Amino acid sequence: MFKCKASYFIIIVTTLVISSCKSDKDLNIFSKISGETMGTTYNISYKSGLNLKPSVDSILIAINQSVSTYIPSSTISKINNFSSNQGNEQINYVVATDSHYIKNFDASKIIYQETSNYFDPTVMPLVNYWGFGYTKKKAVTEIDSSEVSLILKSVGFDKWKMTVSEDQLRIDKPIDASLDFSGIAKGYAVDFLASFLESQSIQNYMVEIGGEVFAKGTNQKGMPWTIGLSRPEITAQFNDFQAIVHLQGKGMASSGNYRNYYEVDGKTYGHEINPKTGYPEINQLLGTTIIASECMTADAYATAFMVMGLEKSKKLVEKLQDVEACLFFRNEKGEIDSHNSSGFAQYYAD
Repeated sequence: MFKCKASYFIIIVTTLVISSCKSDKDLNIFSKISGETMGTTYNISYKSGLNLKPSVDSILIAINQSVSTYIPSSTISKINNFSSNQGNEQINYVVATDSHYIKNFDASKIIYQETSNYFDPTVMPLVNYWGFGYTKKKAVTEIDSSEVSLILKSVGFDKWKMTVSEDQLRIDKPIDASLDFSGIAKGYAVDFLASFLESQSIQNYMVEIGGEVFAKGTNQKGMPWTIGLSRPEITAQFNDFQAIVHLQGKGMASSGNYRNYYEVDGKTYGHEINPKTGYPEINQLLGTTIIASECMTADAYATAFMVMGLEKSKKLVEKLQDVEACLFFRNEKGEIDSHNSSGFAQYYAD
């Protein structure tokens, strides 16, 4: 339901049948549940005998009904698809209040500003134009620069305004503009499910959706949660790890162009679109892995850094609180190299 973002770490989670009855013995049981959501899969492991899969699935359905561009009746689709016959360039639309939409909108606006507009969920029309969006996938064989320029006029999150009342939210936006939270929504869903587990008095758990993760406490062996970062190359095998990290009360997300791209006339076009140029951004970066206090924050910065490039990302991450980055790039010798922000090394497994 969301555009697929290449993830570098691989988490192996199996499914087991769990009981809905809670007892003292159940407190020492580790349960594992999995399923499909947001065009990918989810895996959750937690220390409890509670059967939480029905609740988890209901939560994910509600989030999708809010922010999935693949569901015509979702809140985001209603807003994106609204048109006016008044001939105005700027239009407004009112829908029932929606907490999931509001939280994704507000968080996106903050990171849009902190990244100097490189993280921009209004880039969706350009993503569709280049063949990576929710419309039919196809490579652009003949680039129409005038069309790109025309689409670019409607891009810019600063052109969107949200007004929230008790039972309604009003969106003011350019008439041809559309919004997509695929760069932050999976992380948001991970955080929401982590909060749900906490509400069930669960303190040892790992939540993963499409490679975005939040982990707390210890795993079934009483050890820190361990995540492998696979080598950022299309030829990398399932267990070909570039590094191993521990997560404890943190969220982690990754992004990259090395899998989701196409080539036309010798030029490479990746799925990360630069909202300032309107064109796919291909730079020195191969991939990013971000660790932050919230998974949605890590998710958004992983996307933004791929567009910003190595040097801008290195500078920005040092200014951010509770955000660390491992940036994979190809050096002058053509070898895969990495740059760690000042606090990232603490997460490496011994």
